[in-house]
Order: sequence, then structure tokens, then C-alpha cells
Amino acid sequence: MPNALSMNISQERVAPLSGLAAKLAAAWDLAEAIDRVQVAEQPQDRTEAYFVQNRMAEELGHGITGWKVGATSIKMRELDGHDDVIPGRILDPTTFVGNSHSLPISRFPNARAETEFAFRLSADLPLRGKPWSAEEIAPLATLHPAIEIIGHRYPTGERAPKVGTLLTIADNGGGIGFVFGNPVTEWQAIDFQNHVISLKVDDSAEAENFLGDMRCIPIDALAALINHLASRGIGLKAGDFVSTGAATVPQPVKAGSHVVADFGSIGKIELQFA
Repeated sequence: MPNALSMNISQERVAPLSGLAAKLAAAWDLAEAIDRVQVAEQPQDRTEAYFVQNRMAEELGHGITGWKVGATSIKMRELDGHDDVIPGRILDPTTFVGNSHSLPISRFPNARAETEFAFRLSADLPLRGKPWSAEEIAPLATLHPAIEIIGHRYPTGERAPKVGTLLTIADNGGGIGFVFGNPVTEWQAIDFQNHVISLKVDDSAEAENFLGDMRCIPIDALAALINHLASRGIGLKAGDFVSTGAATVPQPVKAGSHVVADFGSIGKIELQFA
């Protein structure tokens, strides 16, 4: 359904941007990447990137279980060359809840796994005239340890940072799947920016943690995403998940990979890719 930002797209840009959205949606269903992105199809700004992301979701027609947001710390944006956060939808067919899963690698080719802190809302957060604050949202949010399975449906390579950012937004924020561990109700006292997570894939070394100012404060990232979505005419509902960005360096997975993400007191997630 069109939203306020979609209405700002010039008529001449609708066709090429809609064409890119259709190609990305088809690639999502086939679990593969498209061959190329034509110059005319490349989003020129964030408004166009959100237009493609919205159209991609419409083309897919899948249920939405929540939202992801990446590049949530200033330091992380500097590292990756992004100018703001990168939001995307979490889609029902690749949402998994619980601490242990066996996943088909055919659904996640050329993917990487990264740990995140996520929340699930216990109440609707509708559109309103003023922004939502972290203090208002915190009592309505249950914490979940999470693993995002990330990848791209467009061909990657050397691109200007702005182009890469806009294509990643258009491509649903680079999200392929999400695993949400068991809920944690008492989380407010956790020092998230210094909470160490052990992420191991097979016999590889533990993934490096993003700590301190490389990592966001998750409840602040949640509030920022809610208010960002409100600017696009989108409200959140009870039961929606929101994940708040990478806490560790993403690790590649392949057929046979065994992933163990130990969040300490927050919980542990184990994945087997078959």
C-alpha cells in the first residue's frame, strides 16, 4: 500500500524502481541473486530505496513478523559507510522462534550469521502526533537473544558507499532470515554495550564482538526505528519483533555448519545448517 514517502516518487521513476522490486522479490523466493541492477533501476535517494523495499514486500505478499534495523551506532555507520540506519522487514517464512533449529542451507546460500539483541512488543504502538520515547516503550518490550541470517539479492562488488547503502535498503536491509531465542523479561539492568557474546561457527575462532560505542543501546535503537517507521506511515503491533543491529562480526555459514551463539545470562541459540 502506498505511504507518504511513496507519493514523492516522480512518475518516470515508478516503472524502473518497480521493476527492481519485482526482480528482488523473485530472487528472494528463489533464494538467489539477480544478475545485475540497471543504472536506471538504482535508487537515487532513501525515498526511492524505501519505495523499492515497500514494493518488494507487496510483490512477495508474505506476512511480516517484525522489523530489523542495522547500522544503529554512529561508529558502525562510519565503519560501513552508511549515512543513517538501515531498516528492513522480517518475513514470516524465514522467522524461527526458539533456542535450537535445523535450517535448510538451500534457503540461505552464501549467507552469514550475526548475533543481535531483539525485542518483542506486548502492545500496539500506533501512529500518533509525537515521537515514542525509549522510557515509554521499555515496559512493553521483552528481550530476545537473536541471530540474523544476512545476505544480498543484488550482485555485490565495489560500489560507492551511498549506492551500496541505498541498494541494501531496497533489498529489505539485507535480511534473509531471523532466529529469536527464548524471551527474557528482566533485562533493564543489562549493560548491553559491554555484554560479551560468544559466536562460533564449527571449529572457527569466536567472532569478534562489537563493544562500547561500536554497539548501540538496544532500547534506544528500538525507539528510533519505531519513530522512523512512523515517518513512513507505519505503526507496530503487539507480537512484532524488532532486532537492533549486529553485536558481533558476521560469520559465513555453509552446508553442515553448526552455529552456537552464547549470550551468557541472556541465553544460547544453536543452529544446524543441513
